[in-house]
Amino acid sequence: MSQIVLSRCSRNVRQALHKHHDLPGQPLRNNGTTRALILPSGSSYRQCHRRVEPRHSFSSPQKQRSFHQTHRRAAATTSGTGEEDSENFWKVPAENKAFWSAYVSTRPAYSAPFYDLIYHHHSSHSSAWNLAHDVGCGAGQVTAELAGRFQHVIASEINDTHLVIAEERLRRDFSEKRVSFKHSMGEQLAEHYSSGSADIIAIAEAMVLMDERIALQSFARLLRPGGTLAFWFYGRPTFGDAALFKEAQPLIDALMTHNWTQVIRGSGPKRLAGFRRAAEGMSSWLDYVQLDPNIWTDVHRIKWNTYGTLPFFQDEAGEFPVKPESRVGATDKTETIEDPTWWQNKWDLEQLRDYFRVLFPGFKDAVGEGNKDMESLYDDLGKVMGKGKTAFTWPVALVMATRR
Repeated sequence: MSQIVLSRCSRNVRQALHKHHDLPGQPLRNNGTTRALILPSGSSYRQCHRRVEPRHSFSSPQKQRSFHQTHRRAAATTSGTGEEDSENFWKVPAENKAFWSAYVSTRPAYSAPFYDLIYHHHSSHSSAWNLAHDVGCGAGQVTAELAGRFQHVIASEINDTHLVIAEERLRRDFSEKRVSFKHSMGEQLAEHYSSGSADIIAIAEAMVLMDERIALQSFARLLRPGGTLAFWFYGRPTFGDAALFKEAQPLIDALMTHNWTQVIRGSGPKRLAGFRRAAEGMSSWLDYVQLDPNIWTDVHRIKWNTYGTLPFFQDEAGEFPVKPESRVGATDKTETIEDPTWWQNKWDLEQLRDYFRVLFPGFKDAVGEGNKDMESLYDDLGKVMGKGKTAFTWPVALVMATRR
């Protein structure tokens, strides 16, 4: 990176570019509780489970109208209640098909070996595959996977638009007997369903957005004994090649910092506090979530590609102190896996642009299009990536636990 390019960048971008980065494949430090594991190519934890057919409906068509019908109006409405309206923070209507198509296509595809870890954990404690919850379902990626294993899946979200998009996508393959939808915060989910009714609760990318103590109380009430709690978070796209990582990963980080800085610093006090809580959760690699051994057993924490950066934003974007915390229990099993092919995406520069364009809708309003700092960074990425496709991997943290 030349000094000419640096001089054109903002202070926050320069700080991100100068931030230290470790290289992929560097030796792992064993702290006595964490062990390194290299995942062999093609390895799988897949267990053979019978695909089950639904025996009953959790949402009667006569008693409950389609979420798509009843909430279309709310989803199409932007944050008319003010900038602190967290439910409508995503100001993109469901009718914007181009945005949502790009959003779905640029998410990492959770691999079969990843889901197999969760299913293996579940099958080691339970033989029940009846009811699953996908909390914070987004566009329904995890819901679709769970619906192939469980008799019924309840997809819940606090965001109306996400629920409309999820139903539009999932109704092509799953009836109301297989998948139903609920507008609810994760912390309040147990208020809507019977205690001990769920076999598994999955939370992708959403735990850091909740009050985890209240959420865990809700999930513990919902799960039957032997039920599975699984939550995970993935971070920034990361160059899989060590040489590219050293040369170009600071550019990815600078783009992240530049975009999130504009969004976060324009927030009100309530939302700013939420950003700070999320930043601390991400920086902790989910280790801040304490699982009470009186309620949970067989806690298993796995981290992939820890040389990458899990937080989408840190203190340099928000100008607030970020203090990672670890509440890992004495009996929790922990693993660290370095695998540059994990959830691999192969993108050219335009696809990488698409990822940033739809990563968070607020970027366009806060940063605008054609921003000089961003275009400078994309120009430098183009020089490194060339015209072909480049392999990206992802840093990931997964936590699994069983309800006593």
